Formats: sequence, C-alpha cells, structure tokens
Amino acid sequence: MKRASVRVRADRERGRIHRYIYGQFIEHMGRCIYGGVSEPGSPLADRRGFRRDVIEAMHGLRIPIMRYPGGCFSDEYHWRDGVGPLDKRPRYAEQFWTRALRGLNRPHLAPLVGPPETNAFGTDEYLTLCAELGCDPYLNLNHGTGTPEEAADWLAYCNKRPESPKKVTLVGIGNEVYGPWETGRCSGEEYGRHFLRYAEAIRKVDPEVKLLAVGAPKMFAGFTEGMLKAAGPTMDYVSAHSFYPPIPGTRKLRNDEADYWAVVTAPYALIRNVDDVLEAIDAVLGPGSPVRLSFDEWNLWCDWDDCYATNYDLRAGLFFAGTFHRIHERVPRLEIAMIAQLVNMLGLIQTNESSLFLTAGYLVNRLYAEETRPVCLESDVDGETFDSPGWRDVPDSVRALINDRLSGIPYLDASATASEDGGELAVSLINRYLDQPLEVSIAVEGSTQAPSSGRLRTLAADSPFAHNDFDHPRRLAIQQTPVSTGDGPLRLELPPHSVSVLVLT
Repeated sequence: MKRASVRVRADRERGRIHRYIYGQFIEHMGRCIYGGVSEPGSPLADRRGFRRDVIEAMHGLRIPIMRYPGGCFSDEYHWRDGVGPLDKRPRYAEQFWTRALRGLNRPHLAPLVGPPETNAFGTDEYLTLCAELGCDPYLNLNHGTGTPEEAADWLAYCNKRPESPKKVTLVGIGNEVYGPWETGRCSGEEYGRHFLRYAEAIRKVDPEVKLLAVGAPKMFAGFTEGMLKAAGPTMDYVSAHSFYPPIPGTRKLRNDEADYWAVVTAPYALIRNVDDVLEAIDAVLGPGSPVRLSFDEWNLWCDWDDCYATNYDLRAGLFFAGTFHRIHERVPRLEIAMIAQLVNMLGLIQTNESSLFLTAGYLVNRLYAEETRPVCLESDVDGETFDSPGWRDVPDSVRALINDRLSGIPYLDASATASEDGGELAVSLINRYLDQPLEVSIAVEGSTQAPSSGRLRTLAADSPFAHNDFDHPRRLAIQQTPVSTGDGPLRLELPPHSVSVLVLT
C-alpha cells in the first residue's frame, strides 16, 4: 500500500471561498434547454414546462449562480424574441451552433448541437428557474449583433418590473470575442471601447449590477491587456474560459491508461488560462486591483460526437475534483466558476424521454458544494509525484497548442476548508494512483478546537472508467463511513482512483 501525509494549517487562511465558485451554466445548445431543463408536454414536466426530475437534481447541487443564454449563442441572441405569448415568439430553423457545426464539417451534428430555436424558453422562464432554485441570475449580453441600448432594455425588463421573478445580479458583455469563431470578434482595444458604452447604458438602469468583461488566454496575445487599457478598472470581473483538451474535437476519449493519466492531471493545464488573465490584470491594473476573475466556462471536452450526450466516468470525477482544488488555490481573486454545461450537452445531468442519471461529474460537484466550507486553509502534502505526457496521438500542430506535458504531479491532492468559527473542517482528497490504495495521515496544526466526530464521504469503484447510465443509474454513488477522532494524526485508507472528503466537527 502507498502512503502519504497531509498537514493542515488551521491558523493560516489562504482566502475566503465565494459561494459562486460552484455556479452552473445553461445555453441554447444541444438538449441543454429543450429536452433537458424544459420539456412541456412531457409527463415529467410541471405546469411551467420544467422537468421535475431535472429540477430536483439541480436543487441537489445548491446552485448559487447560473449563467444564461450562452456562450457563443448569446452573441446572436435578441432577448425580445423570448418574451411575450408563446405563439407570438419567432421561430428559427437555425441558430449559431447549427452554422458552427456545418463550418466544422460535421453536418450530421449541426441540427443536434444547434437545434431549431423556438424561443419557448426565454427571459421569464430563465428567471423563474433561478427563483425556483434560489440562485442568482447571470445574464450574458449580446455584444455580437446587439447594442448597448438593447442590453439596457433587457436589464430593465429583468430588474425594474415588479412582476419580474428574480433580479439579475451580474451581466457579462459578450463571450469569447477574441476568437475567430465568435460573432462580433474584435481586438482587445476595440472591445474595451465597446465595454465602456455597454457599461454606461447598463449602469443607468441599475448601478448596483456587477459587470463582467471578456478575458483571453495568452494564445490570443495582448487581448486582455488591450481591453484593460481601453476600459480601465470599470468592470467587477474579467472572465476566463478553459477546456481540456483546449481544442475540442481532436479525438475520442479512450478507456486506457494513457488517457487516464491525461485526464486526472488535466486540471493543472486547465488552470493556466486563469493564471494568464490574472497576470494581465496584475500587469495593467496592478496586483492590488479589486477586479476579480470569473472562470465561467470550464470542462472536459474531447470529441464533438460525444458532446451532445456526455457521460463522465469516475476518471472524469477526479478531473472535476482536481479543478475545484486549483480553484480553491486561487481564492479570493477567483470568485466565480461555472462548469459548461449542466444538462445533456456536456452536461453533469443526462436525460432521455423517461428518466435521467447523474454522472460522476455531478456527484463530485454535489459533494464539494455540500462540504466545502467558506475559509480556505493552507495545507501541504508529502507523498510521491509523477510526470504526465498529456493528451497523446494528436497531430504535431495540435500537440504544440495543447502544451500539457506536466511534471511533479502529486498522487495525493488535498484541499482544506473550515467554517467561519473554525469548528468544522473539511479536507478533500484525491487518490490518483491507478491501482493502489493510499494510506493517508492527516495532521491538523494550529487549531484551538479538537474534533469530536468525523465522517468520510467517498466516490470510488473497481474501475476508473466506471460510470452511471440509464440502465445502471446508481452504479456510482457517494458512500459515507464514520471516522474515529482522537489525539494525534488521523489515518485513512483511500481506494485507488477515488475522490473523498473528510469532515471533522
């Protein structure tokens, strides 16, 4: 059996964890909205057309904030199309994603990833959903084909009507406008000037709403710096997006050892885009700037053919847990994070006409949302490390862009959080050994309160490629065992390729 140790410094605070880091994202893409969140006429739908089983699963994630309507879709979306009587709302045979998939020479996927847009789900439906879930709405505004006036009118519709189901707290101006795929693509300097016009119009409607600007990784050299120089510190947040591999569609994910190591180490490559944007903020606005980062699109995305109905196995569960740890390391500057997306399309929740199942990604997200405390503590791990060659068997031109060869990755990954009064401690643990259980010794230093009880919650299986599906919806489940507390370090045994959270109270 392998061995490692964790030292938690209960008297050393890394930063405060904002509840928004466990946010979610829904887009008019694939069956995320239609056939996912909303399915009027289904025997599973409530009077509002929402799938009752999907709503129940969404409640389980304790969603604090939810982004809508995109994504790339948002830079062509006109909000007035999705309000008013349903029979008066315009219908479109195609949308952004229909054309995008044809452009990628995947015509068979075009009507699936970019289905016809009925506008049956629009602003009021979205705000009603947020009210149902008790989460804050995050509107992503149309920068591509919209105007500042249209954006201001949309915010007024949401926040100035007494009958509005929920008020919007955060608006993002555009999406990935640095990229050649995006409607409204422009330079950082030009976008910064656009941002100022949108900000002026929006703040006339509601000066309390938070504003988010688009940031870009270093691959798009100078974009974030140019935006910040043009717009100044007028925004509350700058966004970062990151997927692994960074170029979707390279090849299918394989159930082999090489892809196991690539996926479980991917969070260390994924987080580089966040660091790129933070570095740009430091360079232009200074390291003391109050501007925070929103990591509002991140996920594992290997192949276009699989993204329409994605199933995350236990290996992917380790990827999600590892990314949460990298997010914890960057608080308080990283304040918002969102997995893209929530239902069906790259979704944590997968549905068909009569049922759903919860992926390993969902189970890990729920575990962390339930058990993460608001104060992130310093901790360190003593154990073996390894090197990862990254995503293999792709063209050399793609290989250079991915740049994910990693060294010194710990087999044991840990993150510690505590309640405000220090009376509760949660230590999340990832055992990355493929086939070895891990004995872990945990020492808590600097605490003034000795725990009286403990529990260990674990997601594990015989195979790292184990997954839930419609026929076996509970093959993977979180198991809980009591943990004895006493003097000295705690000792736990973690199964191979597993995610666990130790909770001490």
